Amino acid sequence: MRHVRNALLLATSIVLLVFCGGSQQNEKAPAAAQTQNAKSSSPSLQGCVGFSVDDAAQLLGVSAGQVTPKIEETYKGFWQCSFTPAGGSSGVSFSVTVSASEKKAAEELEQYRSNLELAGEQPQWKNLPKGAYSDIMGLGDEAVWTDINGSLSARKGNITVQVLQPQGKMEQIKVAQAFLKKL
Repeated sequence: MRHVRNALLLATSIVLLVFCGGSQQNEKAPAAAQTQNAKSSSPSLQGCVGFSVDDAAQLLGVSAGQVTPKIEETYKGFWQCSFTPAGGSSGVSFSVTVSASEKKAAEELEQYRSNLELAGEQPQWKNLPKGAYSDIMGLGDEAVWTDINGSLSARKGNITVQVLQPQGKMEQIKVAQAFLKKL
């Protein structure tokens, strides 16, 4: 059990290192670099880029009045969004990273893949049925699912969303689709 807990902590650290650490370095990127790419955007994250309590309620199969949102900007360019239904059962939870450019966001997702491959070399994950990660076609510009921490990351332009809840690949794809429609 301790090995599983340590493995999950390692996987979470990898995710935070790639998505959080990489974005922090670019906070002071020149304005010209931030506007260099036509697909780059600086969306309003009110309601997590327009993903609202109503959107979460629809995915959860409850009324909007039964959902409590929590939206927090951890640091410039990184938000954590969660929507919890009444009763405290599993809800919708994801993070949003806004990179300085589409190119930078693509590089960060590629670094994430590389880190997942390294984590996949650990004994507890060597026998994953499909390896450390699998690419999901047709979701945003690119998307990655990993069994290592049970999450889906999808990028569209310079914005990357990492879905953590609900659990399960198909459920997370539905959340990512609903989120990406807002961009």
